[in-house]
Amino acid sequence: MKKKILVIDDEESIRLSLKEGLQDLGYEVYTAVDGHQGLTEVREMEPNLVLLDIRLPRGNGMEILQQIKGIDRDIAVIMITAYGETKEAVKAIKNGAFDYVEKPFDFNDLSLTIKKALEAQEMKRELCYLRSQQKKFMKDKNIIGNSPAMKEVMHKIDILAENDVTVLIRGETGVGKELVAREIHSRSRRAGKPFLDINCGAIPGDLLESELFGFEKSAFTGAVTGKKGLLEIADGGTVFLDEIGELPVDIQVKLLRFLEDRRFKRIGGLKDVKVDVRILAATNKNLEKAIEENKFREDLFYRLNVVPVYVPPLRERGEDIKLLAEFFLAYFSETLGKEKGTFSQEVLKAFMKYNWPGNVRELRNVIERLVIFNTGGGEITIEQLPAEFLSLPEKPAANEKRQSERDTGLPVNLSLEREIERLEKQYIKRALIEARGNKTKAAEILGISRFALLRRLEKYGNRF
Repeated sequence: MKKKILVIDDEESIRLSLKEGLQDLGYEVYTAVDGHQGLTEVREMEPNLVLLDIRLPRGNGMEILQQIKGIDRDIAVIMITAYGETKEAVKAIKNGAFDYVEKPFDFNDLSLTIKKALEAQEMKRELCYLRSQQKKFMKDKNIIGNSPAMKEVMHKIDILAENDVTVLIRGETGVGKELVAREIHSRSRRAGKPFLDINCGAIPGDLLESELFGFEKSAFTGAVTGKKGLLEIADGGTVFLDEIGELPVDIQVKLLRFLEDRRFKRIGGLKDVKVDVRILAATNKNLEKAIEENKFREDLFYRLNVVPVYVPPLRERGEDIKLLAEFFLAYFSETLGKEKGTFSQEVLKAFMKYNWPGNVRELRNVIERLVIFNTGGGEITIEQLPAEFLSLPEKPAANEKRQSERDTGLPVNLSLEREIERLEKQYIKRALIEARGNKTKAAEILGISRFALLRRLEKYGNRF
């Protein structure tokens, strides 16, 4: 997207020469003859940089500088001064101007100053957002996991970091979908640019649209100034749309149009805004079912689902539970200034038996709580665990197991989910064989939609 420069100067020759020269350098240039017109242009076209004459017929340049900073403090301002106005120029820098140039100025020197000002502006913006959008899960920590399922996820992250495609991350609440998105961004060419996340289910639909796309002045009651949306602010970076399944249908239409050509209009706007933004989305919902219920657009699903990543729940990652528990124990001991304790074998066994409905997020919270109350360090015992861990059923002895099997006809360690998955895989495989690999026909044989079949194939890693 071209950088926009506004020239505010009462000398027509300077305005025209600067406009022509800066346009040749690839900038989008606007001009104003005095402070009043200049402030109007600042509000309407939102320049990245302003070249401001310190002496103006309608409004002193110093006053105009303060008003520009009042409209948008991030606009870079370079003062244009006459010979002998150095003191005024220095004062302007103290009041927020980036630099000054003296008339008559050398255009090459001016263009270099402009370049430095825009680079400084970009660095400031990136630093601001990188600070405000620090990793919520864990600062400067990578994804942890040695299970085959997580190794597959990390393998996909490596590939997706090198390929600038749209990604749909799926999985239950608390499995770390946002962490996967941040990891993809941090390893990509966009790593130095903003990563902005927005929870589509936490913001009302009317506000969500303005957050994403921004709005123009007077677009609705209360819009006294225009506002850039996240898509515009994140230009060059990544926008993470969490809980995409909660996106209202009318906004789905606008998002679909954006994904097609990376252009959009602000609310109340007439001009297209073009940005270079990567979209990562996540959901814990069954989008195929939402499509069948007309709650989610099929065409948007295909646009988002260019590359799907499934993050497995913690209960399917038994190898990772102890690893994550030990990591969180060390982390919270350090950050809370506590002596690092150890887990008793009974605690580790309880962790392995627990179903973890809240997944990694729940494990993290449990460990943090244990560290807080384990005041003396030392061993963390089973008695310190929350109540839900203390009522876990014990595994029966061998003779008890055989007796239980005779009484019920079912094995004691039966997992209904695993049995259902086993049968599901078996029937999918048979249907695909019968349909000779035609997924649409296989779905008809199974009595499910093609979307549902594709979802299951993705879940089982297409190993058929």
